[in-house]
Amino acid sequence: MYSVDDLRRRPLAGLEALYRDAPRGPDPAGVFRGHFLAWIDSPGARRPSIRAVDSLLFRATPFGVDFDRAAWWFVRPSLRAGRFEARLGPSRWRQTDCWQLHYEVSRLPTPIRALLYDEVRPLTSSMILGLGGIARDRGEGDHFFFALERIDRI
Repeated sequence: MYSVDDLRRRPLAGLEALYRDAPRGPDPAGVFRGHFLAWIDSPGARRPSIRAVDSLLFRATPFGVDFDRAAWWFVRPSLRAGRFEARLGPSRWRQTDCWQLHYEVSRLPTPIRALLYDEVRPLTSSMILGLGGIARDRGEGDHFFFALERIDRI
């Protein structure tokens, strides 16, 4: 039903509508590869320093999420970093419900841990639409849309 190519072809307004209005899918489980989709049109997302960091981590570097182990991974699934706790609740950035990814449980340095926050909305058991950013209000914290595509454990 949804594919990474389908999501990439959608304009920003289409991603916004899908994130906000799609029926809630199944609880996230499994290992997913990430795909950067689009920048949010906001002051926070337009900051050169934000674009540089987010581009390095989420455009230039392979990334994904292992929901079974509650951790982000970079380069390959066995290189997990950024442990999180997923909580179902209201979106910080959009008028919808979502899975909020909170990083208090991570072993990352406290200043970094305090900045991290992401949200995901499962569309199907194999495709998730996410908003990446930092723990700030809408316009400052929401930086980009990404897709998570289920993969076999590597």
